[in-house]
Amino acid sequence: MNSLNSEIMVGIDFGTTHSGVSWAINEGNKKIRLITDWPNLGDSISNQDKVPSVISYRNGRVANWGYEVSTKEESFKWVKLLLEPESKYTKTVQEVRDSNSLLQKLNKTAEEVISDYLRVIWRYTKEDIRKRVGDDDWEDTYTVHVVLTVPAMWSHAARDKTLKAARDANMPRSIRLVTEPEAAALATLRDKADENALSRGDTFVVCDAGGGTVDLITYKVNQISPLEVEECAISGGDLCGSIFLDTSFEKHIRILVGEDEYARIKPIHKQRMMRMFEQGVKRSFTLESNKDYSVDLRGIEDNYEEGIEDECITLKKSMLRTVFDYVCGQIDNLVQEQVNQVEDRALKVKAILLVGGFGSSKYLHQRLERSYSSLGIKVLQVDGAWSAICRGACMWGLDHTERSSMDTRARPKPTISSRISKYSYGISVAVPFRSDIHLEKDKAFYESKNCYMANNQMRWLLRRGETVAEGRVLNIQLVDSVSGVGFTSYGDRRFSQELLYSDADEPPERNDENVRELCSVNFTVPESKIWREKSYRNSAGEKWRDMTFDIVVFLGNATLDFLVAYRNEPVGYIEAKYMESF
Repeated sequence: MNSLNSEIMVGIDFGTTHSGVSWAINEGNKKIRLITDWPNLGDSISNQDKVPSVISYRNGRVANWGYEVSTKEESFKWVKLLLEPESKYTKTVQEVRDSNSLLQKLNKTAEEVISDYLRVIWRYTKEDIRKRVGDDDWEDTYTVHVVLTVPAMWSHAARDKTLKAARDANMPRSIRLVTEPEAAALATLRDKADENALSRGDTFVVCDAGGGTVDLITYKVNQISPLEVEECAISGGDLCGSIFLDTSFEKHIRILVGEDEYARIKPIHKQRMMRMFEQGVKRSFTLESNKDYSVDLRGIEDNYEEGIEDECITLKKSMLRTVFDYVCGQIDNLVQEQVNQVEDRALKVKAILLVGGFGSSKYLHQRLERSYSSLGIKVLQVDGAWSAICRGACMWGLDHTERSSMDTRARPKPTISSRISKYSYGISVAVPFRSDIHLEKDKAFYESKNCYMANNQMRWLLRRGETVAEGRVLNIQLVDSVSGVGFTSYGDRRFSQELLYSDADEPPERNDENVRELCSVNFTVPESKIWREKSYRNSAGEKWRDMTFDIVVFLGNATLDFLVAYRNEPVGYIEAKYMESF
């Protein structure tokens, strides 16, 4: 085979609790293959579509990962949540706190641990491909592309950290990011299209309920064959996945037992109790459940009034409903926000599609049915919900490969034709000062202009809620005045431009507390080129030159790319640094 014409697309769903991988050869029927035979799978047959996002170390090196990690090992769990710089859960959730403490103990960063985990996942994926392709030299035969998923609710900084961790894991440089709900929606809606369950004009809310995050995205069907949809609401989400059912449950047990007594119980007994809850109660409890449940907790004293006897705790259905409603209620609110946005656009939601591991919860399904069935909105649990994200990531990659783009005979249209921007993006500029409009503290005298200007004025290039067509590019033109003093034929002038964003419904006209720095773009220009600009003198007789730059912003699904041009040519270098203060 010719390596220029043969491609393999790999979709990786790196999840909070579990991760999944799928891949396909970009030719023929493009069958998507799901990795299911994970190392040390044992009798955990029901979880074979994914592998636990867990990793342990010994003497500073990776010891075990996934199903290999035993409950007795000190291991990293839920470490994905540490990529979000200021998550409200990094200090309150025990598992996240434990992982944070272990980072300090082993002198590692969250990015390093995630990179190690992705490295072993990638190594195993390559071995799976080698065995199925039947070619030891397959990497010389195929060009490999990777699509990695990220939560839609994540900040730009967290997405950038994910991308860096993946590249440090020796994945191909051509790695792309796609949001988890978009990937899940792609797989789910294509399955529905194959079942003839879609009609033109139908609007669906896709609720991707995972272990840590819950992401929602809403699409309207524009075309059935080939499938084409457009986003018709600003995507939403929060940290209210199934792991927060566990933390809510354990919190109630601590209150029931008493903090002091609970602290004295051995960790192994607590772990056994939590496994009973996760594998039994959590999966079977429903709105109609009338029976009481129970879990074992060794080392606990009897308390008949609280239902504790012979190291067994009786769980009353009223308590369990409180636990479930605490989390499911948050998801219900997120769904309602999507429905409201759709109605504001004079559309009507036909169905809510539940995907992700938590999407298979009976209680969540019934809770949403109770809220929306009277509105004529169906709530559907789809087949293959747990693997939908990694399968959809692979599909998205197949739609966006260079080979597909270059095939002029059958260039595919993107399945998702447009999105709704979650943020407003812009730059801070200076404009002529007007006392009736601008604040006095923004007033500054510009020698190059020989007048007073108002700093910190926003120029918005894209506003929150605007439709962003696939492949849309934003063009920013900037003018920078440069003093003519000290020019040489061999030197460079350095420049930096901040790109800003806001999640306010109405972005402000001034750079205030509702505006945050997304990143800074640094670049250089040879002074020999600047010298060509026409010069002028200010009132003091000083020589100045005005330089006009073009900054081009490429809007991707989960990334933003920048190009700086001067006189229609790329200049110097570009270094986009995401800020941590989100």
